[in-house]
Amino acid sequence: MKMHYILLAAIVLMLSACTEHTPSEDLLNKKAAIPASFNFSKAGLKVITSSFNRKNKTMSTLYGNDLALKTAIACGTSYPAGENLTLVTWKQQEDDRWFGARIPGDLQSIEVVKTAHSNTDNGTTISYQKFEGRQLAINTDTLGQKARIKYIFAQKPSVMP
Repeated sequence: MKMHYILLAAIVLMLSACTEHTPSEDLLNKKAAIPASFNFSKAGLKVITSSFNRKNKTMSTLYGNDLALKTAIACGTSYPAGENLTLVTWKQQEDDRWFGARIPGDLQSIEVVKTAHSNTDNGTTISYQKFEGRQLAINTDTLGQKARIKYIFAQKPSVMP
């Protein structure tokens, strides 16, 4: 009788080992995904740094084009025309698969700072746009824009090999 149990256990183990495991769609964090309509992937941006705010329970990643990345690495204080910095902020959520971990949750906002040549004074102009919520509705409120631009430019790049 004991041999039957051992044989049954061995068969069950063999059958379970032979099943094909494929990544499931439910493993993707769809809440944190940036809508395709924003064309984020086409911008060719690279990660500059990431941060989190415990008080607001948010996490952010700053992305930039090659010029913005070079300026950030060089700790530049002037911002040449052609920079594109994009700060994406998510609400934090508990990770169901890892105890104590927090992962991006609902998309909260995307802030875009771009520099361009100024035709009037041969300098550089800075434009700022903020998109909010899952639908990425543009926020037209100009209050605090200068402070946000200063905050985004002040971010130090992560140390990368």
